[in-house]
Amino acid sequence: MLDAAVEVFAANGFAQTDVQVIADRVGVGKGTIYRHFGNKEALFLAAVGHARDQLTAAVDANLDPELEPLAQLRRCMTSILEFFDRHPAIVELLIAERSHSRDRRRSLFFEHDEARKREWGERLQAMIDAGTIRALPVPQIQDTISRFVFGAMFFNYFEGNRKPIAPQSEAMFDMLFHGLLAK
Repeated sequence: MLDAAVEVFAANGFAQTDVQVIADRVGVGKGTIYRHFGNKEALFLAAVGHARDQLTAAVDANLDPELEPLAQLRRCMTSILEFFDRHPAIVELLIAERSHSRDRRRSLFFEHDEARKREWGERLQAMIDAGTIRALPVPQIQDTISRFVFGAMFFNYFEGNRKPIAPQSEAMFDMLFHGLLAK
């Protein structure tokens, strides 16, 4: 149900989506969907949460705990970009969520699991302690990296560039961590 909901909400937006279309795609009655989710908005938010969980699973599947923290971060960033290359409908879903939920402070998609945020914070702190990255506040580093990766994804999508962005992740990573200055 949620995969179909992601596709239909992404294609039509919240307001233009008819729950019957989702029900027809999965071969159930509309009432079954309402019994499961209560209403259209709850279904929509569940679809957004499902998309977020898919991204998390894709990143987790590509992580290798044997890699040093900087290599893990590189792999994480590339996995995120690869995910959106494979699932452009989820970008549309995020746009639909923002359009529908303007009164919410933060997108449900971008709400972070605190344990996960802490885990990445520990990796970043280990890199600071090892002298790999500058000693900046970890939340500031996390925010900057997120904005960099998701900003690149959105920019690529809004630009209408249909070539995959993930292959560009090496150059992006190099710019982020080595900068533009010649020193």
